[in-house]
Amino acid sequence: MSEEEKKIVEEQDWDSGLEADYNDNNIPPEGEYGFSVIAFEKTFSKKGSKMAKLTIQLDKENGQNWKVNDYIVLTQAWKCAQFFEALSLKKKGEPLDRMPWDKVMGASGRVKIKHEIYNAEEYCKVDKYIVSEAAQAPTAPAKKAPKKKAEDDLPFEV
Repeated sequence: MSEEEKKIVEEQDWDSGLEADYNDNNIPPEGEYGFSVIAFEKTFSKKGSKMAKLTIQLDKENGQNWKVNDYIVLTQAWKCAQFFEALSLKKKGEPLDRMPWDKVMGASGRVKIKHEIYNAEEYCKVDKYIVSEAAQAPTAPAKKAPKKKAEDDLPFEV
């Protein structure tokens, strides 16, 4: 609860009036945020597909602390890749042998939040996970060390 909301609650009395347009729809403004994964559960979608249920906490803005749920269905390979790239657990353009779900808890990245209307109510949704520049650049192949000659290992000069 924000300080302003606490103040309103503390000032209310049995005979107090109410604001005409009090809004309890506490959702973050649309935009980009840093986030951390604070909950992760392996589950199934309504259609029976394997799915990750995530709760992410957005970085504080103006003292607000928002939590957003997101669902990643494993059949959406593009979203899985985007998610792991945003967490720097996958390099863009490189294959991933195994999705590192064990490294998701506490991991952080950036996300774009948008608003949608459902059943006449506005809510926020993850629009996309933002891939950092470091995750976008494929790693260069490691340079091989020059091959040693047999005489390089001798303890004396030949």
